[in-house]
Parts: sequence; C-alpha cells; structure tokens
Amino acid sequence: MKRWEKGISILITIAITVLFVSAAGFFALHYNDWFVEEEMSSGSAVAFSDTVGSKVVLHMDQSGVGEGISDEALEEMNIYGFPVGESPYFIYVEKGAHTLSVFEKDGYGLYTKRIYTWITATGKTNLLTPVGIFEVGSKEEWHLWPAKTLSPYATKYYESDNHYGGLYIHGPIYRNQNFTSLISNSARHIGTNCSSGCLRTETEAAYFIYEMCPEGTMIKIVEGSPLGFSPDRLVYVYNQSITPSLDRFLNPSVELDEIGFSEEKHVMYLGEQYTPEIRTTPEDAGYFDYNWTTNNPAIIKISGGSIWAVGTGYAIVTASTKDNRLSTSILINVVVHSVDTSAAPPDVGGRMEEDNSNITDDYKPISEGLLYLKINGEKFGINQSVRPLLANLGPKYYQKQPAQSCAYDGLDRFFSYSYKNNGYCAISTVPMLADGGDAICEIEFRNYTTAELESSKGIRLGDSFDDVIKAYGNFYTQVIVDDEKHPENSFVRVTYWAGKANDPGVPSLYFTLDPGTKTVKGMGIYSSKNMG
Repeated sequence: MKRWEKGISILITIAITVLFVSAAGFFALHYNDWFVEEEMSSGSAVAFSDTVGSKVVLHMDQSGVGEGISDEALEEMNIYGFPVGESPYFIYVEKGAHTLSVFEKDGYGLYTKRIYTWITATGKTNLLTPVGIFEVGSKEEWHLWPAKTLSPYATKYYESDNHYGGLYIHGPIYRNQNFTSLISNSARHIGTNCSSGCLRTETEAAYFIYEMCPEGTMIKIVEGSPLGFSPDRLVYVYNQSITPSLDRFLNPSVELDEIGFSEEKHVMYLGEQYTPEIRTTPEDAGYFDYNWTTNNPAIIKISGGSIWAVGTGYAIVTASTKDNRLSTSILINVVVHSVDTSAAPPDVGGRMEEDNSNITDDYKPISEGLLYLKINGEKFGINQSVRPLLANLGPKYYQKQPAQSCAYDGLDRFFSYSYKNNGYCAISTVPMLADGGDAICEIEFRNYTTAELESSKGIRLGDSFDDVIKAYGNFYTQVIVDDEKHPENSFVRVTYWAGKANDPGVPSLYFTLDPGTKTVKGMGIYSSKNMG
C-alpha cells in the first residue's frame, strides 16, 4: 500500500471512532428522554413487570433508580396519581365499591403495586365517612365500644370530637377479646353502608394495616369507584373467627417440588364452609398463593382458598401454583344435613350457634311500641332519658364507665349494677337528647331480683319459653352459647326484632333463657345506634 493511501486509511479509522464515541455519548445523554414512555431506567436489574392498560411498568430494585429522571417523567409514571410519602404502603378506599386496597412502592418509589383489595363498610349516610387524604394515627389492638363490645386492630385515621374521639379502620365487632366471640352480623354487613363513619373491614385487612402501615401512612378515600378495584375475596364469617395471619403477603423462600391436599375426598353439608389443607414438599416452603378452580360451580363456590357448598352432589376442586407448574385435586361430596327439631338444644362445645329458622317469608316484626321494660311499676324504653331509670334503681349503687361517643357529641356511658346473689343489670346510653342528656340504647337484666321486672307483655323472670312464644309469637332469632369452663354463663338468647331481623340498625327485645330448663333468667331491650 502506498504511503498516502495508508494515511487516508488511518484518518478514516480515526473519524469513524470519533463519530462512534460521539454517538454513544449523545445516546447516553438522551436515553431517559427517549425511553420515558417505556418507563425504563439505567438502574439495577428488572424484578418483574405489570401491564396497566397500554402501559408497561417496569418494577426495579431501589438501588440507584430514579436519578436523572425529570419531574414530568415521574408524574407520567405515577399511573394512579397517588401522592408519595415515606411509608412503604398507601391505602386507597373506594366508597362506591366498598373496597379498601393497599399499594406498595415500585422501584421508582411510586405507589403502583397493588398488594390486595378487601371489602369494607362505610357510614350509614354518605357524609359520615369523609373523603380526602388522611394519615394513619394511633392504634389499639382492641377498641372498646360503648355497647361493651370490641373491635380488633383499630387504626385511627380521622380526628373528630363527635365520633368516639375519631374515625377508625377496624375489624368486625366481638363480644370479648376472643375471635370466637364474633357478632356475626357485624361481619355480614361489611360491604354496606352500616357504620357510624368508621371503615369496618375484615379482620385480616385491619390486622395488615395495624401491623404493617406505620403512623403517617396516607389514606385516600374517594366517592364512587373511579379505579374500579374489586375485592380479591368475599367476606366470610368463618374468616373473622380465627386469628389473622400475614403469611399470604410474605414471599416464599424456596421453590416447591410437590403439592397435595391433606385428603383425597371430603364430605360437606349444604351451606357449610371448608378450607382444605395443602401440604408441600419441602414442608418448610412457606406460604404460597394458589389458583383455585372447580369443575362444578353449581355445587361449589371458591374464594381465597375457602370452599362453600351451594348445591348437592359431587365436584372436583383443583389448586394450582401461580405458574401452573404444580396442581392437586380433591373430590367434594355435598349432602343435606338433616336436623331433629324435637331434640334438645345442641351442645356447641364452648362456641356460639345461631338459629334463624324462625325467620320465614311471612315473618312479622314486633311493634316498636313493645320495646320497653316495666321496672318497679314504671315503663322504660330505648331513646328515653336514663335519669328516671337510675333514680328508680337507686343511683348510689351503680358503677359508671364513660367513653367518647362514636356517633354523637359527648360521652356514651355504661352503668352496671351487680350483686352476688341478686343478679346483674346493665344500661348503655348515648348523648343524643336535645338537652345534651343521655338516652337509653340498651337495658339488660339477668337474674336480677332487687327490682320488680316484667316485659311489655308481662313476661317475668322464671316464666317458660312457651310463655314467651304465647306473648310475642313464633318469629324470633335464637343464639345458643355454651361455656364449658363456666356453665353458669351458658344461655339461650331469643330475640324479637322491630323490623328486619338481624339488621344491626333495627332495635330489638330479647329474652335470656336457661339452656337446661328453658325458663327466662334475663331480658333486655337494645338499639345499636352507637355501634362502629
């Protein structure tokens, strides 16, 4: 090659090198601008991706991500438009859909990763549950309501002088600090407008917020359902009667080799609920979510791993890993459970059992005019002032517990009279009277012999269950409670409703019966205006 040709070749090589280096630098300089629509980043490796509409959101490791991205680009990537805070989680409530969703941060620090959606109750009227952006505040493992009932994992989100000191996200309502004492109607009404403003949700949801969402976690409550999130499972009473767990939200540490149901077949009664156990290999694999299917949805309904028998016959239920690599099946046979109605009340072994069979299509509620008790010759009913009643019973003998009202401006109060040999009397009030006074929302007597007591139709302590039916009729609900450790606390409660049976907003008259003799050992009237 001639010398001048060699020189030209060297110059061309240098020019190409300079051009390549310049192009690479220009590409690196404008990388984020060019690829912002794909929401890519020069940070660490991609963990996983979600598709949201026509957008692909790449979730990255936090380290080194987000540097050099413009505010405009970040705003575009915030697909839900949620404000960004310090908490790892964000809570979003759609009042129209009665749903509560929890989001965690993606690799950009934006709340775009929806973890789970639960059903929640909201206020009886639209204004009781306010809309806007709020923050998680103080927390209580068990929150005591004025009606002597409790809700687990209560997280305050709104300060208010006339809502029991504030509004809460909380679990259903229980009789005591035990998950087997659930007041089942409080769970059944989750997903409706039934609270005094609180977000009453299922126990697992309340527990997640209580445990995982620190103070300052933001909560956005909106009207309607603009994002249209549906719950990951329905609310079942059974799921509220067990201690909640966060296992479903923990990432498993090892890969599964095998899965299998603990039994090959199972017999269920119509209307029964059953959660089959899945065994894994290795045994310490941790918690896994599964896809659930059935070959006969007319017999079996499935939600969140719980099976409900809705028809009689055979059905196969299959659980598969999310990648469909492993699966297992169980044969379910649903039969009708025959009941001997002439038999004595069943032994429920320390549990509560409800019987609503008397509520038929021709059900007739009792008149609100019958919701009173006669005490020492005087009539006392719900929503009346408590002062004359205290004077009748002897005010110097009672104990009083005040608490900020959940629904009214002032204090709810609980008055109790208790004598070792003369029984028990309890009175709950709410501050709803025009003059600021306390109105009766419950009066309960049990084995109380200090006062002369009779119901609105003359039923007295010691009368029979037949006497009650003759006076008030056959349309009642029945709850049987058997306390094995303390048999003296066992009872049968028969309730007559002045409206729709089992509705928590409907006042009622009830009789407490001895489970053995079926004689009246107590009675009461109740209106649940102050329930959360």
